[in-house]
Parts: sequence; C-alpha cells; structure tokens
Amino acid sequence: MATSQYWKEGPIEWKTINIFSKRSRSLEIFIENETVHTLKLVEDYLDSGEIVEFTFKKVLIPESSWLTLVASKSHSIAPAVGGGLKYRLEGKDHILYIGFSSPFRGDPVSFVCLSNVEHPVKWAYDEAKDGSFKSSEFGERRITAEMVNARYCASKRIVFRLQ
Repeated sequence: MATSQYWKEGPIEWKTINIFSKRSRSLEIFIENETVHTLKLVEDYLDSGEIVEFTFKKVLIPESSWLTLVASKSHSIAPAVGGGLKYRLEGKDHILYIGFSSPFRGDPVSFVCLSNVEHPVKWAYDEAKDGSFKSSEFGERRITAEMVNARYCASKRIVFRLQ
C-alpha cells in the first residue's frame, strides 16, 4: 500500500465515526496512486449523498493515497450515495474514471476505466453496475477497484488502486 504525506491510516476522532449514526448508506472511497505520475482531479460529481469527511483530493502525488468518506444525507427519504471522479495523469494522455454508488437497495457498486477518451464525469457513475472486482488497463498502467470491509463507517470501502 502506498504511503502518503496527505493520508496515513490511523485513529479518527470519535466525532467522525459518530456522524454516520444518522445516515443509512455510507462508503469509504480510498484511492492509491502507485505510479510515478501525479493525478490531477479534473472533475467530481455526486448524484446523491454528500462528502462527510476529507474532500476529494485535487492532486494526488506519486506513491500516495487518500481517503474520502461519503454518505447519504441524514434523514433522507430515499437514502443513497453515489458519484464519480475524473483524474488526469500528469505527463500522459491517460484519463482515470472512477464511479461508485451505495444504492437505497442492494450492495455498493463501482466502476473504473483508464482511457484516453473524454467522457463527462457522470458517465463513470452511470457505469457503476455491480460490486465485483474491477480492472482496466491502458498503456502500461492498470486501475483496479476492490470492495473490502470499511474501517470507519458501517458500509464498505472501495479501494481504487492505480499501478
């Protein structure tokens, strides 16, 4: 696992964990950049829910990682959380698309794509179909998405790993 000057797994204050008590759907979005290239956030999109802690990182330096906690809005009628991210690899024509959702019914789902084709960021969210292991390759780079047990919230952590 990559280490980071930005994020190190460690204790989070109880206040952070307690904020999930009134939210029925939550996800931990964990991005690892294991390349020598900087990732720059082009655009982010939230269809439903909101960022609870640690906003999406605008720049993810080589060999680093970042965690963002997202959840349904408290007291929502149809609680769900979902969205997408679009990153560009600095010095390459590679675009990284990440989609995620924890729908009102069912298990969390994800999507990954590494490409040189431009799509709107919402496309990544729309393509998130199931929670199985995902991967995408372009050139010498590979992105994977894997569901694991969450560390700070009641639902799942999706680990997006760029190699």
